[in-house]
This record gives sequence, structure tokens and C-alpha cells, in this order.
Amino acid sequence: MEVFGLHYAALDFLVGKGGEWHLIDVNPNGQWAFVPELRPPVPRALADLLRLP
Repeated sequence: MEVFGLHYAALDFLVGKGGEWHLIDVNPNGQWAFVPELRPPVPRALADLLRLP
């Protein structure tokens, strides 16, 4: 993310049988809204992160 200058991304990984991690996909918005406990804090954190200085 640092190389591309991204402030936020949802990264999808698979973990192999030997414990190695494999990056599958980089998404601009992840799937988190189906978890009720995350609905208030995640959008707030994203808004804080993306707010212009």
C-alpha cells in the first residue's frame, strides 16, 4: 500500500498448508457492514483517515 500511496485497502489473503500467506486481491472497500459491531467504528475510522488536512 505504501508503494502505491494508498491510505486504505481491503486485502484478501489465502493461507497455505505450510502457513505461508498469498495475496489474492486488493479491494477499495471491504465487506465489513454485515458485522453489527463494526458498523459504527469502521466508517468513522475511514472518514478520519480519508479526511483532507
